[in-house]
Amino acid sequence: MNETYYQMYLDELRGIKPCDDKERADLLPKAAAGDQGARDRLIEGHLIFALAVAKDFRDKGIYANDLVQEANLALTMAVLEYREGDFLSFARDRMLKALQELLAEQEQEEKAGEEILARINVLQEVSKKMAEELGREATVEELAQRMGTTSEEIKQMMKTAVDALKVYGE
Repeated sequence: MNETYYQMYLDELRGIKPCDDKERADLLPKAAAGDQGARDRLIEGHLIFALAVAKDFRDKGIYANDLVQEANLALTMAVLEYREGDFLSFARDRMLKALQELLAEQEQEEKAGEEILARINVLQEVSKKMAEELGREATVEELAQRMGTTSEEIKQMMKTAVDALKVYGE
């Protein structure tokens, strides 16, 4: 589905005329003065530019739709914040920063997910070992004590494990 929306977006972009240097020079002062029409045209006229910047991040594990959305949002902010200098460099820097932050956020989420998975795996091992030792299933409180954590954390790990099983249909 993501690829379908991305392809539709690419098809729509073919019908949009990019801003050339002359048009950009004419629109920038108007946009800086608050002219919404000029701002809208600057954004629209630089969507292909934003797409080109976003494409540099395409092999980083982030959906193309998300990359384009982030680049377009950064382009919009660049148009709103621009006051002087080279607009294309300003906008590119804004987009690169936003895309790098998106990538860092994704990496952080993946790392957190891996840490949670590791803790769940430890919980499963401890639970299995305690069941063998006790001849019954360990209570949440016993598991928490053995793992050096709180009962609430154990319950959350169990809930996360059950939710993951529901998502993956196991």
